[in-house]
Formats: sequence, structure tokens, C-alpha cells
Amino acid sequence: MGSPTSKKVLDAKTKTRLEAAVKELFSQQDFHQVNMRCIAQKTGVGLNTIYMHYESKERLLFAFVNEWIQNLDNRLVEHLQGLEDVKEKIRKTIWVILDFYEKNPDIGIIVTMTVPFKTWMTDETFKQKDLSMRVIDLLREGQNKGVLDPGIPANFMFDILFGVIHRIVYIWLYLKQNESMTSKVNMYFDTLWRAIENPEAKKL
Repeated sequence: MGSPTSKKVLDAKTKTRLEAAVKELFSQQDFHQVNMRCIAQKTGVGLNTIYMHYESKERLLFAFVNEWIQNLDNRLVEHLQGLEDVKEKIRKTIWVILDFYEKNPDIGIIVTMTVPFKTWMTDETFKQKDLSMRVIDLLREGQNKGVLDPGIPANFMFDILFGVIHRIVYIWLYLKQNESMTSKVNMYFDTLWRAIENPEAKKL
């Protein structure tokens, strides 16, 4: 699949209806059970109209996933403004991501549970380029400042962080836990920090 872009610009009201339907259907049903006809019936938008903008349910879904991830990235940028300490930036990054999915559990279900991994990997949204590069650059900044382990590639540190975050969100959603994920952010952060901090910096 290519990038998640529509062929024409949708009017705001139709787009809002489609987004609401995508969130509801893909977070409450199996990915393979949802089709374009279901979406058309749910929204009252004509099937032909939807196909004029999105050629498949995958393109429709990933167009919105791309927007959601971009919104998450924008929130991260806002929260990192004014912070100088790399350690606090990483702590805040974890908090922002957990807070986002805590406030948007339907998006969390879609991203961590509903979409088959192989299907998502074929789409550009899987790379989450802006968000990924922002965090990787932060990790490289930490290495340059001597606070993160220079022997661990920044890309691998990124995999460690996001692998753990993904698991935290997945389990929270799966078990339908009432306790806030963000209330445990310091425990999560302290554990992850010990895995990536520069062992030489601890000796100083």
C-alpha cells in the first residue's frame, strides 16, 4: 500500500462522521469483519462517495491512524517545549504517549490490537516517521551529552522504549484496568532508564 492520503478533500462534517465510525467499528469488531459497506451504513455516507476518497477500508483506516499519530506527535512537541534535561524529556515522552492512549482507548485498541501487524507494516503509517525520528533524535541527544549508553544504538533504544510502552498500553486495554497508566509513569521510566543510561555517568 502507499501513503494514507485521500484522492479528494472531504468536507469537515463527512470526515467527522467517517472518523467516528472508523473508531467505533475498528475498536469494537474484528478487522476482517469491518468493510466499506459497514462504514457506509454506519455513517449514512454513500458507498460510492467513500470510494471516491478512499479506495479501500485499509486506506480509509490508515488515513485516520496517520492523523491520530500526528496529533500525538504534536502533543509531544508541546509538552517538550522548555525542557532542557534529557532525562526529563524522556520521562515526559513516556507520559505523553500513555496519557494519549489513556484518553483515547479506542485508538489504542486499533493501534495495538485490531489491525493485523502484517497489514499495518505494508503502510507508511507504520513507520510513524515524525514521532519516531523525534524520539530517536532525543535519544541521540542523550548519547551526545553522555547520559545515555553510547554502546546501544539509538534505534535499538527506541525499540526498547516503544516495545515496553506498546506492551503497557496493550495490557491496560486488554485487562480493562481502572488504574491510570500515567500514575505509574515513574516506575515505568525508572525501569527503562536503567536499561539505557550511560553506566559511566553513574560513576561520576
